[in-house]
Amino acid sequence: MLTPTQLSAARLLPDTTTVSQYGVMRIAGYLLSELAQRYGTPLYIFDRATIINACQHYQEAFRQYYHASSVRIIYAAKAYLSPLIARTMAEQGMGLDVVSGGELSVAHHAGFPMENVSFHGNNKREDELYLALQLGVGRIVLDNWSELERLTRIAQETKKTPHVLLRIAPDVETDTHRYLQTGHAASKFGFPLNNGEAKAAIHAVLQEGRLHLAGLHAHTGTMLRETRPYEECLERLLDLATEVYEETGWWPEEVSPGGGWGIETADGVEVPGVYMLAQALQQTMERRLADNAALPVPTLIIEPGRSIIARAGVTLYRVGARKPTPGGITYLFVDGGMADNIRPALYGAHYTALPVEQLATPGEEVCISGRYCESGDMLIERVVLPQMREGDLLLLPTTGAYCLPMASNYNLVPRPAVILIDEQQVWQMERRETYTDLLMRYTE
Repeated sequence: MLTPTQLSAARLLPDTTTVSQYGVMRIAGYLLSELAQRYGTPLYIFDRATIINACQHYQEAFRQYYHASSVRIIYAAKAYLSPLIARTMAEQGMGLDVVSGGELSVAHHAGFPMENVSFHGNNKREDELYLALQLGVGRIVLDNWSELERLTRIAQETKKTPHVLLRIAPDVETDTHRYLQTGHAASKFGFPLNNGEAKAAIHAVLQEGRLHLAGLHAHTGTMLRETRPYEECLERLLDLATEVYEETGWWPEEVSPGGGWGIETADGVEVPGVYMLAQALQQTMERRLADNAALPVPTLIIEPGRSIIARAGVTLYRVGARKPTPGGITYLFVDGGMADNIRPALYGAHYTALPVEQLATPGEEVCISGRYCESGDMLIERVVLPQMREGDLLLLPTTGAYCLPMASNYNLVPRPAVILIDEQQVWQMERRETYTDLLMRYTE
């Protein structure tokens, strides 16, 4: 019999997870204890079936509920990227949204079709833009005047005509942590809409003629659990496009209200199905373009990241010391923490934890604390678990997104191993770092 914590966490686990009547947990048929023994801990495990199911779920939702125009679904690689993940996305017909030369290089190394890559970011360096043109990326999303001028100059120098989208700051408010809000008027991202800069940037691109302006892009935030921000964003992009069309005759081939759809988390707040987003965008596109029926409807671009990869990933930690305190908090120290998962310390992300090999036993409330020398290194402030002993394995669900990409070597601790599994095979995507790896960075 599972504990209440295990029962409530079942919805957060990868699709292939099973728990035996003796409390022994498997993913894709593999005993987690055996994977921990083979690859060590901390260990990040990604379930390939869950990734594929999430991709297909998005495609099916928009196939059934969105008919206003064609749709491109592009995986936001900043959530987590490796060559194997890039190849999986290509196999599923997904595009790829990258934000650095490093991510570009991984995509190219993996053999990802570069025409299906969009290059985002708010301060792309010249060498990164040259690399993007050299590799033949499909779209470059320009974020500000400096980038526009930089790419225009490079395009003239290289005699290339890159296809670009302009990122717009649509001034749409979202109900999420302030670090996850990206579309308000004071955002670091995009050409502001309300002061006329966005329209001026469109005119500048059209007048210069060195870039092919394919469309408009925006992003309002992440961990979103309602369709309203997407609808408002799409409305404002289409209104802007209509104004420019009346002035110049230009009309977007593509339009994107971004990504950021949320996932279910340990706080229990439900997330509507992706089909709700597809329905809402269908209605918005039809309504806003009803008066422009003669114009082609722009291709809709959606950029999910977290909602594709987060639930596919789990982390295994090994329990070290157990420390009751006079202040009433009992700490369970694990062998990882904020260096491999900064999200709780950075913006209060909520996780839960599960024992890997325990039956339901009397529980206690504990704080799961990392090994790093920071008081803020708390992965979970409060969770009820069976009494855990030193050496026991603990699993954290929904760690597939934005943990490893922000991982560090804080306290000079090597970063963990990462594996991808299905029922036939285990792939080591990232080997565990060693002290030799750390020392190689130093020149003396």
